[in-house]
Amino acid sequence: MMSASALLEVTHRIPSLDYNTLMQLTLELTKDYLEVEKMYRLMCFNVFARNRDDHSSNFSYLYDENLKKWKLSPAYDLTRSNSIGGEHATCINGNGLDPGKNDILTVADKIGLSKTKSKEIAEHVEHIVTEELLDR
Repeated sequence: MMSASALLEVTHRIPSLDYNTLMQLTLELTKDYLEVEKMYRLMCFNVFARNRDDHSSNFSYLYDENLKKWKLSPAYDLTRSNSIGGEHATCINGNGLDPGKNDILTVADKIGLSKTKSKEIAEHVEHIVTEELLDR
């Protein structure tokens, strides 16, 4: 297991990362767009659930000895958080304070995810998170 913090040699103590970089890291390490899509879903969740504690140590990759390949680890440390100064620890296309769908979709476009699928995923995650928050 390796965290994005270790792989990129960035600290988790101050905001220093962007999801564009995480998408590129995921693609480079895994060589698999399904893993990139998982990172995209996680980014959407963090934005819509207001998990701003999305620092570089909260993203990890697991190496599968049998398959001889890396994959994104299951998500962890997911909680509603304001983080440092109320901003995301990991920016969404340069926006850490108030990222929205345009920022999310731009990140997806930059890594080459389908516009249609990216929009569907973002809307689906937003709907689930919104429904969950309304039920509380």
